[in-house]
Amino acid sequence: MNNNLINQISRRVPNYTNINDIPNNLKNAVVATEDRRFYQHGAFDFISIGRALITDIKEGKFKEGGSTITQQLAKNLFLSNDKTIKRKFKEIFFTMELERRYTKDQILEMYLNVIYYGSNVYGVENASERYFNKSLKKLSLSECSMLAGIPQAPNDYNPEKHIDKAKKRQKIVLNAMVKSGFINKKVQENAWNKSLVIN
Repeated sequence: MNNNLINQISRRVPNYTNINDIPNNLKNAVVATEDRRFYQHGAFDFISIGRALITDIKEGKFKEGGSTITQQLAKNLFLSNDKTIKRKFKEIFFTMELERRYTKDQILEMYLNVIYYGSNVYGVENASERYFNKSLKKLSLSECSMLAGIPQAPNDYNPEKHIDKAKKRQKIVLNAMVKSGFINKKVQENAWNKSLVIN
């Protein structure tokens, strides 16, 4: 954390991609799906946390999360999957430090380059080449929305293995983009109906 994280990650991740080289459709799809108020809130989205808490109370179990993109980045970079109070405090600390030291675009850039996409693939450029056999810059909205849906459950939404599940997840992403105002219904329908060639 005390050194430049972007430099550290770019040295470790093949095909590390600058935020300016990531298609807007992909950035918008990820923000709409993972953290709709990413550019408005600080380290934490208390609206999402409150909504998740209400859902969990109604369901009687931990069903919904309220993690921001920054929290997810902190987990991926610094933490194990242990569900302990100590780990939660570490997550809070690292999330606040990331927000203090880096811009939102830098945080999104790091997130997109370290997140897991299934099939032993990390990072958006590598995922693009793996699943669509093309550079990230050449992805269509349809391809971007499918890619954005994978990280929530990389094995279940892997388009090579579970195309039906991946398509259902893609529809959720496209709906989120409409709800967030990134695209309209007609664009959504065109993207949903477009046939995809999975590598």
